[in-house]
Amino acid sequence: MKKRRIFYGWWIVSASATLNFYVGGTFFYGFGAFFDPIRNAFGWNRTTVGFATSLQRLQGGVAAPVVGVIFDRVGPRRLMLFGTAVIGLGFILLSRIDSLWAFYLTFLVLSLGFSAASVPVATATVANWFIKKRSRALGFMAAGFGASGALVPVLVWAISQYGWRETLFFAGIGAWLIGIPLSLLMRHRPEQYGYLPDGETSPSAAMEEESPSEIDFTTKEALRTRAFWLITLTYTLQVMVTSAAFVHLITYLSTLDISREIGAFAVMGMTLFSLIGRLGFGWLGDIRDKRHLLAIASALQFIGVLILAYLTSAWLIIPFLLFFGPGYGGSIPVRPAILGEYFGRKAFGTIQGIVFALTLVGSMLGPVVAGWICDVTGSYRPAFLLLAVVSLAAIPAILAARRPRLSR
Repeated sequence: MKKRRIFYGWWIVSASATLNFYVGGTFFYGFGAFFDPIRNAFGWNRTTVGFATSLQRLQGGVAAPVVGVIFDRVGPRRLMLFGTAVIGLGFILLSRIDSLWAFYLTFLVLSLGFSAASVPVATATVANWFIKKRSRALGFMAAGFGASGALVPVLVWAISQYGWRETLFFAGIGAWLIGIPLSLLMRHRPEQYGYLPDGETSPSAAMEEESPSEIDFTTKEALRTRAFWLITLTYTLQVMVTSAAFVHLITYLSTLDISREIGAFAVMGMTLFSLIGRLGFGWLGDIRDKRHLLAIASALQFIGVLILAYLTSAWLIIPFLLFFGPGYGGSIPVRPAILGEYFGRKAFGTIQGIVFALTLVGSMLGPVVAGWICDVTGSYRPAFLLLAVVSLAAIPAILAARRPRLSR
């Protein structure tokens, strides 16, 4: 009997997870390691440095629909090659900054590369290659991003040993060496290469267990549905909380006389504990109601942020991680999976891009509001209490998002 080859879609999942591991660890999560060294080097306050993250969210939100349209037309390989090249350049430019405007400008360059090379494009690619196993495939892909927190202590160590400029320079070289080869492995749709979604061997087999059957919405049809806007609102509220937590965690802990090294391990813990949610909720997403899973994820996030608000000593970081990590991670594979389930694959890249653009408000406001509240009140507690309420608000929003019907 001829041994069946591994479905190429799983190679795409592996390549995406690896690239996300590097980019997430050096840029998305890793920026927290550079936050204080850059702030101290130039004498800037928290709000000023945190605004760079908001600019990154702004650029990412503006670029997302454009990237989505390009993805649906030309596929992921060219986008990822461009993106990884820009990320490497952005890191190197950031290592040479000497003013605030240069800091903001190079952060926008990094954001452009991130938009084209990381989560949005990788997610759309994986969603195209899977239907029945979409949620778990997205969970495995997202696990790469989750594990990337392990790079944060490495960055903190490298900064302490060699300086933040040198660390950024070599992060840029690494982006080229790792990202370009992985980008070459990407493919757009399985049908273009003689495959079927999920590795099925015949059209009848591919459709046999799908319930309900896949329906492809156009972008305009998706925008007319109530579900689209409720999913977008849920995503907006969730990213407002997580973006603030990741940007400010190390600095927040330092205000409690908890060392930067412990803070770096806390960031790593958030991402590593998120693997429980990414993999567990990813697997459950193919067999359970995705709305209920997203509601549970928000509830766990609420408890975690509440613990963070009243954190007084280092040991309380552990219960914070036990709740916030799985809650944060659990929503990551389920959000795009519910988009694919509700609206299909035909315009997935564009629809997802619009969702990312519309969640811009949350991802921008989170870090800036948290930093501003701390600068004004001298404490992060009011900020985290506000973010806990935001987490709760996402629960009724997603429970009301029922699967839309396509009428033509």
